[in-house]
Amino acid sequence: MSISLSAQQVKEKIISALTEDDLNKQFITDLIEKLSSPSREGKFFSGLLELFIHISVNEEEAKDHWQKIFDNYEYMAARLDHDVGIRVAIMDYFVNLNKLLKQPILVEIRVFRETEKLAMLDGLTGLFNRRYFDINLLKELRRASRYDKDFSILMLDIDNFKDVNDTKGHLFGDEVLKNLATQLTDTSRGEDIICRYGGEEFIVILPETLAAGALKYADRLRSNMNNSNFFKKNKITFSGGIVSYPYGGKIAKELLENVDKALYEAKFSGKDCVIIAHTDKRRRERFKRNWKVFCQHMTRKKGTREVLETQTIDISFGGVCFELEKKFALETKLMVDIELPTGMATIAGKIVWAQKTANTYRYGVEFVDLKSEQLHKMMRLLPSDNFDPGESIAP
Repeated sequence: MSISLSAQQVKEKIISALTEDDLNKQFITDLIEKLSSPSREGKFFSGLLELFIHISVNEEEAKDHWQKIFDNYEYMAARLDHDVGIRVAIMDYFVNLNKLLKQPILVEIRVFRETEKLAMLDGLTGLFNRRYFDINLLKELRRASRYDKDFSILMLDIDNFKDVNDTKGHLFGDEVLKNLATQLTDTSRGEDIICRYGGEEFIVILPETLAAGALKYADRLRSNMNNSNFFKKNKITFSGGIVSYPYGGKIAKELLENVDKALYEAKFSGKDCVIIAHTDKRRRERFKRNWKVFCQHMTRKKGTREVLETQTIDISFGGVCFELEKKFALETKLMVDIELPTGMATIAGKIVWAQKTANTYRYGVEFVDLKSEQLHKMMRLLPSDNFDPGESIAP
């Protein structure tokens, strides 16, 4: 080969010389495309060799090998008068010409991929394992970032599992895990990724699903378990945490930390419940205040509105936090009357996060269409040195 091939030319030649079936060809093509991404600059030729024969050499040496592989490919095709395929050319070059490989073992790619898949399965439940989850979380992050998509993660833990093992034995504990795996599979869509995270913990990636959708999924799972004689008879429940991309984190570490905190909070809140992780995205500082609050659910039937009385836990120029015994769904619209020292402020709001405490529910309420009169009442009571009334108000 007299002319040195560029990375693009090598990529095109390899793809055109693949003799796989359509499924495997697409699989390999996708891997080659990833190797040619800008983040892999300076590692393309060496990465290709690792892909096909799993040897590691520097980039310049790898580039030289590929030049000679294609010389061999063209030579063999001309002598044999048919397309030998890139794999045969690679194998002949490294076994007979370069002699870097002494006794290679040929494995059909379908067999290899099936073996690789088995290495990512949990032996007890048949679900995917932690390694598979880690790989696919990164894939989902890249996909969501590239196409501006949402996704959620549900992490769940069987309540009092140690007591179950201690009182009924580990074989029964295994049955609990296998039955829960079945319930998860039956509740999920084809695109959902269900994994046994470790011990009695399971984790589910829910593509293109907001936190509210993930909560509905958890509710369906609980309902299915309640309709199962096995779980009903043995009083098996679970606690769960939910986190959503990008609101609950934009990298894997942040998402996992937040969903783990939400799960811990669910355990702490009495178990048999699911908590949505919330991270403090408010640009405005919170201020601890205990002001009396009267709130009403903004239903159409004004005559039936129930007035609920409580106190603020903290407040900002964009929202307020308080606790109520009554349970409300996310996005519920409330009319909030706050008894300020300077007079009553009536503000429309909507619930943007919720937590269950021991006997109550703690809500974060975002102010909606805050009027200037209401704003200035609060400005006289809260530090506002860094506040520009011309700015948009975020909770």
